[in-house]
Amino acid sequence: MKLSMNHGMLALMVSATIGLSIGCTTLTPFANKSIPTDSAKASSGEYQVVLVPSMGKSNIYTGRVSEGLTVQGTLEQSGALKKFRNMDVELFRVVPESGKTLKMAFDFQPSKRILKFEQDYQVLPGDRIVVTAQANALEKIFKRPE
Repeated sequence: MKLSMNHGMLALMVSATIGLSIGCTTLTPFANKSIPTDSAKASSGEYQVVLVPSMGKSNIYTGRVSEGLTVQGTLEQSGALKKFRNMDVELFRVVPESGKTLKMAFDFQPSKRILKFEQDYQVLPGDRIVVTAQANALEKIFKRPE
């Protein structure tokens, strides 16, 4: 049986819908593990930036929350803007009233080296920002399968 281009697009849309409906936790660097948050950081007035390169080991930068500090500021302070050309940025925040973790994704504009203005939220104590480098073409070729 020969499938047309429309069948391929339909299969792609169905796969994406299923992936979004079950929660794509397997696509994050944390797989099926719990979302990494640290309540001790909240009480000490600190935040963390987890720098996840496309190859190699992750680093964690810890900083103190100051008045008016936004996610863009944490990218500058942690060195993520210098280290990665293109990246995915996510913020994990524990909601005090419910104790649940809120996950917020950001649109990074690599040509301007900034986040979209309307998404540049203020950082609160206990926040964890996960910055994942997007692999360039050479890294994709030489990256070993996991």
